[in-house]
Amino acid sequence: MSTSGGAGGSAVDARGSARVNAHWRARVLISPESFIEGRTINVSEGGVSLLLDRRFPNGASLTVALAVPDTTDRTRLNPLTAQVRVIFNVASGDLFRLGLQFTQISDEGRQAIRRWVNILS
Repeated sequence: MSTSGGAGGSAVDARGSARVNAHWRARVLISPESFIEGRTINVSEGGVSLLLDRRFPNGASLTVALAVPDTTDRTRLNPLTAQVRVIFNVASGDLFRLGLQFTQISDEGRQAIRRWVNILS
């Protein structure tokens, strides 16, 4: 559940959204009873990068759940569920780094990410 802005502060992704390093618990939901555990690498209002032990095809639609720490009490986690599209997969040792674009996210979820982007950038 650590968060860090990285050595260079924030970066801006291709869609113009500030992106910050954030290492939060994440899950890709396969079915109501099945999921794949992972971690975020970075987040922006436009998407998230995850580290997983499985790849998914580019263009695939997935449901992800993120454990977003509260900005005032980092021991409290706020669940965020969003629909995403896989933009890329890159092998990273035994794992895969996935670039995911949000296709459906609640206003509350987007605001939670925006607060972290503002704090860490």
